[in-house]
Amino acid sequence: MLTAIKKTNLQRTIALNLLLITLLTSVGGCLNRNRTADKLREDTKEIQRFDSNATFNDVTLEQADDRGKLWWKVKAKQASYSKDQKNAVIEDPKGELYQDGKPVFQISAQKGEVKGDGKSILLKGKIIATDIRDGTLLKGDELEWRPTEDMLLVRNNVTGTHKQMQFSAQEGRVLTRARTMELFRQIVASSKKPELQMRTEHLTWNVKGETVIADRPIQIDQYKNKVLTDRGSADKANVDLKAKTVNLQQNAQLDSKEKGVQVSSNNLLWNLDAQTINSSQPITIINPPQQVTLNANQGQMDLQKNTVDLVGNVRGIGQKNQSKLDADRVLWFITTQQFEATGNVNYRQENPPFSLAGPRASGKLDDQQVAVNGGRVELQITPQPKQ
Repeated sequence: MLTAIKKTNLQRTIALNLLLITLLTSVGGCLNRNRTADKLREDTKEIQRFDSNATFNDVTLEQADDRGKLWWKVKAKQASYSKDQKNAVIEDPKGELYQDGKPVFQISAQKGEVKGDGKSILLKGKIIATDIRDGTLLKGDELEWRPTEDMLLVRNNVTGTHKQMQFSAQEGRVLTRARTMELFRQIVASSKKPELQMRTEHLTWNVKGETVIADRPIQIDQYKNKVLTDRGSADKANVDLKAKTVNLQQNAQLDSKEKGVQVSSNNLLWNLDAQTINSSQPITIINPPQQVTLNANQGQMDLQKNTVDLVGNVRGIGQKNQSKLDADRVLWFITTQQFEATGNVNYRQENPPFSLAGPRASGKLDDQQVAVNGGRVELQITPQPKQ
């Protein structure tokens, strides 16, 4: 049962007495018995309607569970309590939300409503909710607290500030016991360390575990001193803010703005501190300025060393001169465009047409400088027809 600590409302008593006087006067002064009976019934209903609603000023409302542990406690400038509907409408509420009898959130709003037996409280207008445990600040247009579910919902124009991350969304769902926050629709979340910005339609943030999981298409931008350096995207992603790693899954792609290189695979593990990108699945590297494409069964890109190490069925294609390189393993240097290939090396080009094969090779795909060495080397030159 909802508990209210209230001040005496003299206005209600005076108004009720005036209504009773009016009723008695109208009954005594009326000559028509039918009309008097109708009037009596009408005024009696009016008294019942008035008496069924109680309005209190400067009131404190609170609700506890069966063991007496508080669910919530709110002070309001005014509260109107309906006995029939068992709802309380409150103005300018401020108070605390409790879990296991201890306060976990401080809240304030313009107005609110307590539903049913107090198992749900709804606040509206300029919502401010502060997590007492870690200082997380939530704002929005609407807040709902469901103490039996350990769930706090904030809806419409939601913003949040935490020492680790800032975000905006259309809805936030906080599981206070699990210390997780689920965000929905039009999400923009920015972490401070590492310096990332994430855009998606749904993500789950484990506040205590310092992880972010997105199960919808997501874009992740990395910044250095507020300058965009790398952009990742995928259908799904796991971000470990403590380990500073990003796992991009399904249609994963990373575009290094600094290096001018694009990496794509179905699974990319991006180490933000080490500046490495690993994939144990088929991987593609594209260098648009030099028109070079590399494919392999797996590989690693090191943005600090400016190298790409590809293993298994490696194929490199230079678009400028239609050159092709096949090998078991290729080490490619991003800055110089040089490569070192080992294992079943085969190089072919169209202009002039010739091919090389051997155990090892080095060179550049974009300017047709290739040297094959070690063991048996095969060279095949295709004569061009005379003009």
